[in-house]
Amino acid sequence: MQDVAAVLARRLPATKPTERDSLAKAYLAGVQAHAEARTTGTGPVPTNLGTERAELLAYVSRSMGRLLTEDEIAALLRITTTAARAVSRNMLAVYDDLPVLALKAAFTSARRDGRGSAGDIKDGYRVRFSTPEKMEIAKAELERQGFLWEPLESSGSRHVLLIDKTFPIDETIPT
Repeated sequence: MQDVAAVLARRLPATKPTERDSLAKAYLAGVQAHAEARTTGTGPVPTNLGTERAELLAYVSRSMGRLLTEDEIAALLRITTTAARAVSRNMLAVYDDLPVLALKAAFTSARRDGRGSAGDIKDGYRVRFSTPEKMEIAKAELERQGFLWEPLESSGSRHVLLIDKTFPIDETIPT
């Protein structure tokens, strides 16, 4: 594991050492789980490199409890960020459980802020973010997954979105 962690330190210098260690551990566990499933599994066998990579990194994402970032994918597989983006899209398209992990990643540090109504959203979830950047990431993921949302406020330290009640809030933002 130390070799993988050392390489990740070079490729992901802005990532905290504890997070890189967790990623290295999850990657090695994912490689083993992927190899076992590849040999003993009953589902369809990946027929191209992109699908193979997506399957491997789906195991790693599940182990981490969140969707891997494009930078992490690029660092683990030694590919460009453009190729990593394609792997990420493939994972989200193929594995039904990964969109929830993508939402969890987008809503890291977000907090529930009650219920509300605005525009086309009736009795939706108010979600508060610590920075406008984090709110932008969440808006992009909500848009990608087709959830309705309305910006309620974004000033100072309060950044709040109203999200349609079909949003899986219990899985995404635990209480």
